Amino acid sequence: MGNHPASPGTTASPLSLPVLNVVILGNGTKPEVHIEAKRLAGAIEQHPTLHLVGLDLAPDTDLSGLSADVALVLGGDGTVLHTARRMGDRPTPVLGINVGRLGFLAELTPEAFLERLGDLAERRYTVENLMTLACTLAPRSGPTREFRGLNDVVLRAAPVFHLLEIGLSIDGESVMTYRGDGLILATPVGSTGHSLSAGGPILPPNAHMFVVTPLCAHTLTQRPLVDSTHKVYEMIPLATGVATVLVIDGQVQLPVSSGDRVIVRRGQTPFPMVRLPGHSFYRTLRDKLGWGAAPPGDRGVHP
Repeated sequence: MGNHPASPGTTASPLSLPVLNVVILGNGTKPEVHIEAKRLAGAIEQHPTLHLVGLDLAPDTDLSGLSADVALVLGGDGTVLHTARRMGDRPTPVLGINVGRLGFLAELTPEAFLERLGDLAERRYTVENLMTLACTLAPRSGPTREFRGLNDVVLRAAPVFHLLEIGLSIDGESVMTYRGDGLILATPVGSTGHSLSAGGPILPPNAHMFVVTPLCAHTLTQRPLVDSTHKVYEMIPLATGVATVLVIDGQVQLPVSSGDRVIVRRGQTPFPMVRLPGHSFYRTLRDKLGWGAAPPGDRGVHP
């Protein structure tokens, strides 16, 4: 992995700039990703202070030791999440290029990136360290397994769907037994994903909090909870014979049984995202979600 020219929260000096090593990654199952990767590679190779060190659109390459300063990731948010998991505890700063749909993590279109190529080449960017999570699955029988995530951990009902009972403990103290379709434990980044769809609050990416959001809670008293990332969270499915699945970042899915323990804590290694000048979390909410926009037909004037 190459040296990162910009520290978190700082902008690198444009003076005496060395060549910036760039690698292009992406979801190679999409034909449009191949087209955009070729176009972006050509633009990078023509720039005097940028050096393209690789182009890898394969789905299973080990990315934990990239010899690059910045990784351009082409696809949607799912591609960025998949890339983060493959980078493990040695992540390279990622700049997401949206060749997908919504795009919170991959927010720049290819055209917008090409217009901002000079900002990248002249180090006019910051690196924002996003909080990760560490998930431990400790079954009643069998080996313990460890997983790394960026968005969320979800315990939910599996087919045939039945009401779940999930016990939640925080730092060893029993908090509540949730009854419903499942339970989401999300990072600040994940708060705008599955948790938001389930009625959870929005957290800024630099918050040091977890969000616990029930899925279709059986009673109105079970509300979302925001708590510290310095604590250890444990979820245990309690109902015997009810099919339950553990989902990490919407991509890793594992069956769990009654009494299995799912332990979540803050990850030791953050995930670095490259932010070009003008990036704003609140602008992203407005642009991507229509956050704060008036309902259709509402002109803001009422009799």
